[in-house]
Amino acid sequence: MFDININNKIVEESKKFIGQKEIKGNLGFLDKIFEEYMKTVGWKKSHPWCAYFSELVWKLAYAQIDSTYVEKLSGLFSGSVMATWDNFSDNNEFNVDQSPDKGSLIVWNSYSNSKSTKFGHIGILIDYDGDKLTTVEGNTNSQGGREGIEVAKKKRILNFNTPQNGLKLLGFIHPFQP
Repeated sequence: MFDININNKIVEESKKFIGQKEIKGNLGFLDKIFEEYMKTVGWKKSHPWCAYFSELVWKLAYAQIDSTYVEKLSGLFSGSVMATWDNFSDNNEFNVDQSPDKGSLIVWNSYSNSKSTKFGHIGILIDYDGDKLTTVEGNTNSQGGREGIEVAKKKRILNFNTPQNGLKLLGFIHPFQP
């Protein structure tokens, strides 16, 4: 049976890209087809790309269910994680909260010396069990940082505590079910 649940479509699409690797310094991607996909959502050489990757995944999923949302998403996503968070937070169609759900965007703010910065990190939540989260993230690394080399499946903990240095979980942006 055809599954038209947008959350499941987002999870499916995100998994297709696990293992995609960048050319060091955000200068492109080893897979030129993936690079062309990333360019369609605004990525340019030297740009951090976690937000662009998340936008790509959501747009590919929505295109299969209700293509009218693809254009709406263009006005909400940004190359900046924090601008993306603010745009979705100000939009009434998409729920933004601190409750995990598969297919949701998971958003962190970067902290330095216990202070919020203008930077962040974003990925796709593909599974959760209590406080154990499984994500697919672009521009990440084995340490789970906001700068990395690949699209990777990550294990994270649901934790909203403010670190001295590192990522603070802000919450989740939930897809709108057409």
